[in-house]
Amino acid sequence: MKILLAGGGTMGPVTPLLAIAERWKNIDPTVEFVWVGTKHGPERSAVQDEGIPFLYVPVARLPRYFSWEWLALPYNLVRALILAWLILGREKPDLIVSAGGFTGVPVIMTGWLRRIPAWVHQQDAVPLLANRLVIPFVKIITVAWQSSLKSFPKNKTKWVGNPVRPSILAGKRDKAYEIFHLDLRLPTVLIFGGGSGSSWLNHMFEEIGGWLESQANVIHITGRGKIKRKLEHMGPHYHTYEFLTHEMAHALAAATVVVARAGMGTIAELAALRKPAVLIPLPSSLQEENVKPLKAMKAAVILRQRTTTTGDLKKAISDLLDNKPTRDELSERLHELLPTEVEESLVEFVKSKCLK
Repeated sequence: MKILLAGGGTMGPVTPLLAIAERWKNIDPTVEFVWVGTKHGPERSAVQDEGIPFLYVPVARLPRYFSWEWLALPYNLVRALILAWLILGREKPDLIVSAGGFTGVPVIMTGWLRRIPAWVHQQDAVPLLANRLVIPFVKIITVAWQSSLKSFPKNKTKWVGNPVRPSILAGKRDKAYEIFHLDLRLPTVLIFGGGSGSSWLNHMFEEIGGWLESQANVIHITGRGKIKRKLEHMGPHYHTYEFLTHEMAHALAAATVVVARAGMGTIAELAALRKPAVLIPLPSSLQEENVKPLKAMKAAVILRQRTTTTGDLKKAISDLLDNKPTRDELSERLHELLPTEVEESLVEFVKSKCLK
């Protein structure tokens, strides 16, 4: 059996697809995967690190506002459809899986013409345009949030939570102390801004990193090409990295508090691991919708980038470091709010719907 995974451009749609692949492989070691992503996206290295063959198609994204991109859209769309058609003809997958993003659109559409069943996973609280476009062409839609059920046809939609890779749950605190040279006497704060990093978070911790380093181990993942000299010389307890792969599970295991953006992949991992978090959603993005149920249920500390000062960020982190009962309450609420265990029954459900 061969499954084609389609997604890229950002790490948002990539994380759940990698989780699905890992879990499916655990159930059926004979399954083969091939990935269709973007030419220059950050997903290529993550996919190839897992030993999955990587192909790409041009992205035919629908501009939300009038711009020159509209002029190039017909050409990009036709080119993407042709390349997707050729890839499917060569690879002959039994199933197409996407988790949003315009990379999956031409693949799913041409797959429908070739009578290849497709499964789409909607992880953000608000349905993505790309996922709405492919509704007529897919066999099954799964959603992370129960509230998203109303946005899709009842007869093909199932609420499953968000998949998390088993390997991310297997991190070891002791291993983290060894890898990152952490001080056993101190709590640990993990900072990261998603797949490509966050310049805003990096700047904020340039200002308050010295304060934080004086009372905690700090593991700060800046994003590729975004390490600042000031961060590198913050102090002996401040550890900066552009990107982590397999070490990320150990960093999460060691974290007392996590400071991060609010992508669904991040939220799902924090929920599965019961990690208290300070989340700062990317302004004017779906991340702002993702945190609304968390804020309503008091499942995380939510800050707004536009209004947050260094003082606000220091207080949010300090309050959690100083109060274990609060940390425990936040982490348990987050775990209860978002199911993250994609059971074997889901794989069987998808097989029954898509692979009859």
